[in-house]
Amino acid sequence: MKLSVFGVLFFCVSLTAQVGGSKTYQFLDLFPSPWHMSLGTWVPTLSPDSIHSSLANPAQVSDSIRGQIMFNYQPYFAGINRGTAAAAIALNESHTILVDSRFVHYGTFDERDIFAKKTGEFSGNEVSLGVAYAYNISSKNLRVGARLNLISSSLAEYQSTGWTADLGLYHESQSSRYRYALVARNIGSQLTNYDNVKESTPFSLSLGISNQLEYLPLRWYLSLDYLHRWDLAYMNINQQQTDFEGELVDNSPTFIDEFVRHLVFGAELFADRPFSIQVGYNFLRSTELSISGIRSFSGLSFGFGINLRKFKFNYSHARFSAAGNTNFLGLTFVP
Repeated sequence: MKLSVFGVLFFCVSLTAQVGGSKTYQFLDLFPSPWHMSLGTWVPTLSPDSIHSSLANPAQVSDSIRGQIMFNYQPYFAGINRGTAAAAIALNESHTILVDSRFVHYGTFDERDIFAKKTGEFSGNEVSLGVAYAYNISSKNLRVGARLNLISSSLAEYQSTGWTADLGLYHESQSSRYRYALVARNIGSQLTNYDNVKESTPFSLSLGISNQLEYLPLRWYLSLDYLHRWDLAYMNINQQQTDFEGELVDNSPTFIDEFVRHLVFGAELFADRPFSIQVGYNFLRSTELSISGIRSFSGLSFGFGINLRKFKFNYSHARFSAAGNTNFLGLTFVP
């Protein structure tokens, strides 16, 4: 599919709202699996018995996911295709690592001269390869994990390579049904630059809490994203209003405006059952991508999982804006 390069790339990075578009390797911020997208964010407190959990939090790599293999595919916006794959590999009887890959193919573009005459075609691709390992501090019931990612990016004749690291903590209470996690993602740098301009990676710090209700088959998830940056809200000059005297009304973001943009709520019904249902709401995506006067349900996501003996199927759908929404499919093989 031949596309306008500037329009498509701008649209792609704009979908990450106000925190996107200013860093390189932005594809690292795209959801790692359908399960995560259905809950609205990179939930770091999923079931420790699923390989999905270790994609968002390397501290959840353990023997309980040994032998699991996962493939996910997402037909993204404007003809862009992307996916993820992962496998939990046993090094020996007591050590397991996770190997994962993420890729995105932006499609084929027309190359034109200053007179709009077609002179050729080019494409854009980005891929990462990661290895994760976790250590269990049994005396504290705490897991500590790390992931190293190697990245290759090709946009027309421009090439770049880089690396990032993810660090995670995970704690599951023995006396209650709570799970806690803290994850720092995309700590890293470019090794080679596109055009002698060094860009920073999309660092993110997130805190996650979840709880399984005692008398209802429901687990809720609360995530606080972008903890390293408080000011996520902005003033839209196109929505400024005036009072009766013609003076501009002060629409500066309040404390609540800023705080809410860090929150993502999710819930899962019949978790770890043969059929499960997930729903999530991302306040940042809702506020940044909604259009006044148009009901698009931006920020809402939902999905389901089918858990059989040897494999699991996941599907999710996310509402972004009136311009488009997206689906995500995943298949996991369990030994």
